Amino acid sequence: MQKILILWLWAFGFAVAKHLGKNNPDIIIYASEINTEIYESISLTRKHPYFFEWVQLPENIELVSDANTLLPEIDIIISIIPCQFVWWAFSTMKNHLKAWVTILNLSKGIDNKSMQTVSEKLSEVLGSIDYNYAYLAGGMIAQELIDEKMLGADIVSENQEAWEILKTLFQSDSLNIKLKNCGVKNTELYAALKNIIALILGYQEWLWAWASTRWYYLSKLLEEMKELIILLWWDSKIEFTDYALCWDLIATCFGGSRNRLLGNMLWEWKSIEDALWELQKQNKIAEWYETLKWVYKITAWKKEFEFINSFGNKYLT
Repeated sequence: MQKILILWLWAFGFAVAKHLGKNNPDIIIYASEINTEIYESISLTRKHPYFFEWVQLPENIELVSDANTLLPEIDIIISIIPCQFVWWAFSTMKNHLKAWVTILNLSKGIDNKSMQTVSEKLSEVLGSIDYNYAYLAGGMIAQELIDEKMLGADIVSENQEAWEILKTLFQSDSLNIKLKNCGVKNTELYAALKNIIALILGYQEWLWAWASTRWYYLSKLLEEMKELIILLWWDSKIEFTDYALCWDLIATCFGGSRNRLLGNMLWEWKSIEDALWELQKQNKIAEWYETLKWVYKITAWKKEFEFINSFGNKYLT
């Protein structure tokens, strides 16, 4: 029996915990959250203090206040830690990890200081520690996962055994999992970069760009994303049958995503500081801002990135 730990329980983490608990009723699944208000609320009521007020976590989700005490026994860590906190979080955990623990990352972002994906950050911080790494991405907006809408996601890993165990945990009548046995960096890159596309399209939407115009912008931004992946990584392959790109891209750009919302808000609130503050008041974090700052450092002086640079010039200079 695999022992599983979820880190952390903001909106998407809570949705994942609810899904896994219901999908695996015979397994005790541990969850940890460092935010005191969230931890206390879920401990007392099994409800989130900010989101999904009508939803309770299944009884087989067990909260723990100190994840380090459990780590020597944990076989699978499901990490929903924002990219910019990965180095700090796993630095505190590294000496407690079980050998060959599987770390499944669900966050989508690129560290804007080191210019690394999560897999690269983990490799740096964990050093010689033996572990398996996998990445899950797809069109999975938290509200839709909570509501058990039909969704799809890819799990990418080079370890087939870990890969198949993870599929069993997540696969359900409402969540279709596809497995990709390959390196993860390409998928991590376009899962992060599509947040910038959602932001820019959200901004154009608020400027009354109609559907055909937004699809035009989408096609141009995809070209720029492909060129960016070539700059960052030799493998520029983009497969539109992947849930991690096609489904996630469409859901983020045209669904109820935080990144699309922030694009809408930029026109209304005018300044990035005001828009981010308004989003913060809603207890929401949009990954695009950190990613865009990182991307803009690379693209700013390159003429082939017309749309990304136009937006960066407006909000980052």
